Amino acid sequence: MLKLKEPITETKKLKLGHYPYTYVRTVVMRSLLFRKDDYHRMLKMSFSEIAKFLQESHYKKEINELATQYSGADLLELALNKNLADSFKKLMRISSEELGFLIREYAKRKDIDDLKTIIRGKFTNADEKNITGSLTGAGTLSYDFLVSLLKKESIEEVLKANRLIDFSLLKGSLKDFNEKNNLVSIENSLDKYYYGHLIKFSEILPKEGDLFRNFLLKEVEILNILTLLRFKKAKSDKESIKDFIIPSGDKLKDSKMMAMAGLDDLEQLSKSLEKTEYKNLIASGIEEFKKSDSLISLETELYKYLLKQAVLFMHQHPLSIDVILGYMFSKDIEVRNLKIIIKGKQLGLKEEFMESQLIH
Repeated sequence: MLKLKEPITETKKLKLGHYPYTYVRTVVMRSLLFRKDDYHRMLKMSFSEIAKFLQESHYKKEINELATQYSGADLLELALNKNLADSFKKLMRISSEELGFLIREYAKRKDIDDLKTIIRGKFTNADEKNITGSLTGAGTLSYDFLVSLLKKESIEEVLKANRLIDFSLLKGSLKDFNEKNNLVSIENSLDKYYYGHLIKFSEILPKEGDLFRNFLLKEVEILNILTLLRFKKAKSDKESIKDFIIPSGDKLKDSKMMAMAGLDDLEQLSKSLEKTEYKNLIASGIEEFKKSDSLISLETELYKYLLKQAVLFMHQHPLSIDVILGYMFSKDIEVRNLKIIIKGKQLGLKEEFMESQLIH
């Protein structure tokens, strides 16, 4: 049996048994997730009606716990973060050692999100209360530890103390940050670490992990497409673009991505993307991107595609690891959607605009 403290190697396979108790509990958790109709109902509600709706839902416990200290949008967003963390930690708690190992590796994406939140907050000199309110603590790093990182004097000190990634792997991106006063390189290094680590981890999964592995590769492909579009729009140097591509480990896919990075401009990239499986999703999104310089619409459509993949293997493989990973991805998306609705209602945004941002 693979011990949790042992490093990931290509020669050791993670042995996953059959865990009906964990899978059934996850199916029950999945049944609580909001559906498309629920979002449409909330879009037509007032802010106070949404608060009441959430308080009567699976967010009730967290809202009631935090209601003595917070109110309004702060209360709801903190409750969403706490519920997400509690949900992921519950999965770890009801899982075997081997299954828990897999869940923790996947949950590190929330550690990366939280580290980015802290670094961005430091960079913009944001109010500490606002930064802490945006932290989830849903990964492997505790909420208290994340808050302690906020006390660090600089972004460099945060990176040195992060506990997730060896600082030696971040020195180059920190140097780039100091020279350009831009966080892009640091954030890309965090993403490269996470996806590189998770792809390597997926190689030790048994055959039951094939769907997860394929899902992960699609996610990396989508992230790379969005990166290419941003850099081509900015007319960045071809070689520097290649540095920001996340390797998938699939030589054919990686070579195609590098070839697209070497194209001359956005027009050529658009034509090349029309030959991919995402062509129908990409066409309208690219046109909007050219006009508005915003990738939100395209990003939303691509993540809708990923969500459909996650839902598909939750339903097709209800008694396998796929239901757990599908649930975690879907739960993360749910919290994202609810934050969009809450923030949108708070700012008085139009229903149509909020709807266009939702992934369901």
